[in-house]
This record gives sequence, structure tokens and C-alpha cells, in this order.
Amino acid sequence: MSLGTKVRRYREAKSWSQEDLALRLDVTQGTISNIESDKSIPNSLLLNSIAKALEVDMNDLLSDANNIMTNSDFSDNAVAAVNQYNPTFNMQSPELMESILKNQEQIAKLIESQNKLIEGLLKK
Repeated sequence: MSLGTKVRRYREAKSWSQEDLALRLDVTQGTISNIESDKSIPNSLLLNSIAKALEVDMNDLLSDANNIMTNSDFSDNAVAAVNQYNPTFNMQSPELMESILKNQEQIAKLIESQNKLIEGLLKK
């Protein structure tokens, strides 16, 4: 089952519309529609927010035997890629997980800086 299908099923289990979920996440209804139809893949921060809003573990959204490739699926020099229309994650790669975590930290710092700048502008 795809990530988008899981998001849709969890959302529908809460009897929420796409607009309801979008409002909770501060995104557009079109963003939710694109995720649910597997036209786009949410970044790690949005995926985490989706999981929290739907009250599910983020790993539950990502885990699926059809969507996870193990190291044995790749040659030594191959790089796991995320295809926009058919998400494939190599969650066995410690390097990938470390990179994702570092990116999340950097994004959080950028958001914090942006919020401080906005606060400063609003005070003027």
C-alpha cells in the first residue's frame, strides 16, 4: 500500500476531509490531494506532522514490503533514489537515516531563524 493510500485511509478513519487535514497541517487541500494520489511525497517535517495529526507512527506510514528496499536490492555502488510517483526508500541505510536527521535539524534551525526574523519585522 502506498504512502498516499495510507494517509487517505487514516484521514478517512477520522472522518476528516482533505481540507480538515490541510487546516491542521497549515498546508493547502491540493497538497493533501497530491500526497494521497502519490503525485508528491511529503518532506520529513510534513510527514512527521501528518503522522502526529493522524495519531499514527511515522514508520507505519512508511513501512510496506512493496515500498522498502533492503541493501541486498542494490549493488555496492548504487544509490537509492526516491521516485516521485513510486516512492522507494532504503530504510536499511544508516547513512541515509543520518542524512535525513541532519536535514531535519537544519530545517528546524532555518524555521527558527525565519520566525525570529518575522517577529523582528512585526515589531517594527
